Amino acid sequence: ASSLIGESMRLFTANNGTAGAPCDVKKNKVVAALFDGSWYRAKILEKKGTKASVLYIDHGNVDTVPIATHLRPLDESLGTDKIPAVAKEAYLALTEVRPIDDDDGHDAARMLQRIAWGKPVNARIFCDIDGKAQVALMDPTSSSSINEQLISAGLARKSKQFKVYAIENRMVDGNVITSFAAGLSVSQDASRRSRTGMWRYGDVGEDDEEER
Repeated sequence: ASSLIGESMRLFTANNGTAGAPCDVKKNKVVAALFDGSWYRAKILEKKGTKASVLYIDHGNVDTVPIATHLRPLDESLGTDKIPAVAKEAYLALTEVRPIDDDDGHDAARMLQRIAWGKPVNARIFCDIDGKAQVALMDPTSSSSINEQLISAGLARKSKQFKVYAIENRMVDGNVITSFAAGLSVSQDASRRSRTGMWRYGDVGEDDEEER
């Protein structure tokens, strides 16, 4: 699928040039978005005035682009019903971080980038929820998952028990996620005791538990 969509989008760029064109800018709509002089398939995440936040569905990166010059309708033959998205949306299973505009959320993103960006990592997929894989990312240079490393650093926290049950109920062997959750709890307890990251001022209150 990767080579097919790559060649298809090269032809799309050759046939249409690089000028934007009017298109329907609705959330989750898949359109063509311009990046570095070429068109790529992208899903609209959010409209922000004259710009739109998009997810490049075959590569996984997110960008904010001008609507008028960097978007155009996608040919029907290039829709995801014809050629599935190459990149797979995923969440770090049972790992909650604060928003990117929060200091701890920003630090969590930087840590994830430092450990994983452009490096070989292994993904252990527990299940899909709403089309998004719930994964443990394994860093070959460490004995612990990246999920656990973020929690140990106090930059993330373990999800509440109902989320453990949600994944457990979708697995053939629920003991796998139960064991994984137990390991995350150990890391979180250690981070809390050492007042690391988000725990530096003590316990995080209920109002702070609505992380993503």
